[in-house]
Amino acid sequence: MTDHDLLITSGVGPREARRFVAQLAARLEALAEQRGVQVLEVVSSDGDEDAPRSVMLRVRGDATGQLAGELGTHVLVQRSLARGRASRKRWFAAVTAHPRSADGAAGDVAAIPRDALVITACRAGGPGGQHVNKVSSAVRVQHVPSGIVIRSAGARSQRANLDQALRRLAGLLRERAEARRTADRSARRDAHYRLERGRAIRSYQLDDDGRLVERGSP
Repeated sequence: MTDHDLLITSGVGPREARRFVAQLAARLEALAEQRGVQVLEVVSSDGDEDAPRSVMLRVRGDATGQLAGELGTHVLVQRSLARGRASRKRWFAAVTAHPRSADGAAGDVAAIPRDALVITACRAGGPGGQHVNKVSSAVRVQHVPSGIVIRSAGARSQRANLDQALRRLAGLLRERAEARRTADRSARRDAHYRLERGRAIRSYQLDDDGRLVERGSP
């Protein structure tokens, strides 16, 4: 089952927008639980817990299906008493979902599930005399989830070739995992600062108790 990180952010919004982030995160946490999406972790960052620039909900379940209607820009329509009569009335926050890479030591041979591998013996090619021609010492390893296939024939024994192929596979998986992490960090950084203010999908106001109440339209 895929884990996702739901990122709720105000970008570089003022304190009013950051308070909206905290309130919106609490609403999404409750909504996720109601819809069968398990919330594993809640992380507030870049500010006080009640007014952070962003909140990350790590969730497990069909987050992109059950919470699809929550992804996008949300707006709070509310006058700020602290800013006087000419105060800004709209505070924006964005909600984005990011698949979370599986935990574990990518690149560690021991961390590769054996049921993800198809291992077959084959004969080594090229010069080498009777041993190469008659003994199936070469090994072909296919990693089914990634589609990577490695054929190793450099050693004289099947065991040594298998070890060599698995080490090479582990290295390739480590490289792919690092590339995904780099791309993911970039996507999250972009999501943190990008808000489409003209395309709010939900609009809220605060009731007398300071709780979010959804309005009829953005």
